[in-house]
Amino acid sequence: CRSAVELARDADLLIHEATFAETDEPLAVRSTHSTARMAARVASEAGVRALVLTHFSPRYFPGNETGPEDLLREARSVFPATELAHDFLSIDVERHVE
Repeated sequence: CRSAVELARDADLLIHEATFAETDEPLAVRSTHSTARMAARVASEAGVRALVLTHFSPRYFPGNETGPEDLLREARSVFPATELAHDFLSIDVERHVE
């Protein structure tokens, strides 16, 4: 989505929903959500420094056929500086003074 890319342009950190895996991209588009790979493309095109994926569908919870690590692998194939959000995750962001 061009608007998302422009909003994220040159951000230090992009937190992006990744509700679906790549195999469910048609469902993601119909439901106005994203796949992990779609989020990674936004991060890459926007030139962000880091990406954190969040808002996963329960179908990808640990123990299912496709899990969170699969979403992470999909995203990292496009944007290596990707992490998965989890409870109590803390990320330091360097302050830039101009």
